Amino acid sequence: MSLTNLEIYQKDPDSHSLLNQGVAKVTGGRSESEMRTLAYELSNFVCDGQYAEGLVRILGDYLSHLDKPEQSGVWVSGFFGSGKSHLVKMLQHLWVDTDFPDGSKARGLARLPEKVADLFRELSTKSRRAGGAHAAAGLLGGSGTGSVRLDLLSVVFQSVGLPSDYRTANFLLWLRDKGWEEAVHAAIDRAGLDRAADLTNFYISDPIAAAILEQSPGFANSPGDVKLLLEKQFPDRSDVSIDELVAKIQQSVGGKKGKLPLTLIVLDEVQQYIGGDASRSMGVQELQEQCCTRLGSNLLFVATGQNALSGTPLLQRLQGRFPVTVGLQDTDVEQVTREVVLKKKPSAEPALRDLLAAHGGEIERHLVSTKIGPTANDRSLLVTDYPILPVRRRFWERVLRAVDKTGTGAQLRSQLRVVFDAVRDTAHLPLGNVVGGAFIFDSVKPGILQQGVLLQEISENIARQS
Repeated sequence: MSLTNLEIYQKDPDSHSLLNQGVAKVTGGRSESEMRTLAYELSNFVCDGQYAEGLVRILGDYLSHLDKPEQSGVWVSGFFGSGKSHLVKMLQHLWVDTDFPDGSKARGLARLPEKVADLFRELSTKSRRAGGAHAAAGLLGGSGTGSVRLDLLSVVFQSVGLPSDYRTANFLLWLRDKGWEEAVHAAIDRAGLDRAADLTNFYISDPIAAAILEQSPGFANSPGDVKLLLEKQFPDRSDVSIDELVAKIQQSVGGKKGKLPLTLIVLDEVQQYIGGDASRSMGVQELQEQCCTRLGSNLLFVATGQNALSGTPLLQRLQGRFPVTVGLQDTDVEQVTREVVLKKKPSAEPALRDLLAAHGGEIERHLVSTKIGPTANDRSLLVTDYPILPVRRRFWERVLRAVDKTGTGAQLRSQLRVVFDAVRDTAHLPLGNVVGGAFIFDSVKPGILQQGVLLQEISENIARQS
């Protein structure tokens, strides 16, 4: 009985699923679904090529500067969807060796090269002397105020379980310093109210006012006076000074002897945040400069963008503050698809190799004499890329560039999804059935119809001919 395509893969396409559809979201969330997705991402992290080299560069430079006054910032670049968000998300959780409900840890789930694993072990050793490790990650723009300093605080606050809103987070920090937080939470619970909602409205909360008076009878004359004092002490803010920013980072993240633990701050899609706004570019530069100078070498900033810092005038301003660079390439994306979706069982490779060799002449006639025709290197990729022939992969890339005006067709998530769908589509066919070049059409059709690249009339004509 001949093999089917289904039998050659290390991961069964029928039961294996892309939990995140190839989309890495850099957040500090710890819900059940977020932790399940994170475990999947760590288990499937292809720490090879520029991903591995990037981690070595980031960690090596950071560890070598711990005895210096401050750290150099890191800039991770790559085309939109190249996997830079995935890389920095993995760094975020490997940095603190995130715990999972089943007892597993991030570094135990990820398959890391020995050099990378050694650097994370050294990081752990250093962190024990510094009072631990901490990581905060997210997008700028989350505060909704237009203030880059409040945007950063929003990311930091969420990393320590505080609300992103400055006013509420500042109030909770005050309660913690006073030692009243648990009493206030208990009062809200006894009243049968939702904690998050009541804390957001602490100006008018009867349980909160009563709890504060119970903890400190001299704080005010009445619950009403407590509310007035809280409103005066914790007003809405549209911005904070750099001094307040530094103080709130120190207060929220904590540390022993006035120093932060080994702290990583990841700011994803900074280039997109800056856009064409010179004030935002200056704001990001100020954040990195002032925070690292004042908070010392335990603090590391990592930012991401589509272009290298030399790519645009506004990014060039950041070069002095983010001198450590990691650039991701197309080859890194291809390697991820090969490891996550296309990886074959070692026992199945000989039969597949023999079959492809027997049909090598036919394969090498595909689109011959064209710019995307067969190359000498294709033979080494036939088994790895099967059921997608190298010529057809190049054809798909040309199609995506031609029809996708947004530039997102080459994204890691798009390639992962298309390759995954192609593998599933051919999984139950006998070995030797490859993916047709026309498969890409069904994948891109909805998007190019919506964008007007493909006219509805032409789409209907194609459908009638199918």
